[in-house]
Amino acid sequence: MTEPGAGSDLRGMKASARRDGDDWILNGTKHFISHADIADFSIVFMATGEEDTPRGVKKKITAFFVDKGTPGFTIRDGYRNVSHRGYTNAVLEFDDCRLPSSAVLGEVDKGFEVANTWLGATRLQVAATCLGRAERALQHSVEYAAERKQFGQQIGKFQGVSFKLADMATELKAANLLTWEAGWKFDQGTVTESDMSMAKLKATEMLAMVADEAIQIHGGMGLMDELPLERIWRDARVERIWEGTSEIQRHIISREMLRPLGG
Repeated sequence: MTEPGAGSDLRGMKASARRDGDDWILNGTKHFISHADIADFSIVFMATGEEDTPRGVKKKITAFFVDKGTPGFTIRDGYRNVSHRGYTNAVLEFDDCRLPSSAVLGEVDKGFEVANTWLGATRLQVAATCLGRAERALQHSVEYAAERKQFGQQIGKFQGVSFKLADMATELKAANLLTWEAGWKFDQGTVTESDMSMAKLKATEMLAMVADEAIQIHGGMGLMDELPLERIWRDARVERIWEGTSEIQRHIISREMLRPLGG
């Protein structure tokens, strides 16, 4: 979905597909595409027209399957990422890439419906991975606070450290409960966009806080690669951006609250 000029605003995408007989011709560029370099195919969202809405003219979006090796489809190396160094992203380029109508995923002009079938679930995936890393960072911090001594006693006895541990544990528990509830409701078929957005928002921002406080408790050693904390801290930053930024999650949550009242 993501392009150099279109991230959170998907309808601002420039990449497009036009009909040519029974085929489609794709042109444009996508970037930040996860592991496209090793994938056999990509699912690509393209602008395929416009429609009038109460909020003005908006682009119609269609999803396509594009196999690696299709003429006109080029995959280039993406950017070096400070977070998740084992993760790769790629740039996808389409230059008069011809696809048959059978390559359409879902229905023509219904790409948002396709995306919404998994976007919420991927936000829960992000939330869940944040929980695991926060648990690890907290456990390291508790053990260190119990072992490390300064000024003649364990640092965990100092309020400046012990209160950090209490706040970290409380935030982690809150994120756990939000994520578990959203996952349970997803299985029941009753989950809402707001449920999943709350889980993603809370878990990602919680991880940022826990990772930062864990390093503070460990002092200089927290930044050394002998411990996993510096990696957890680096990796935490992107979680508030991909699969919908924290600002987008807040928009979804507030929109669901206001719409029944005409807001």
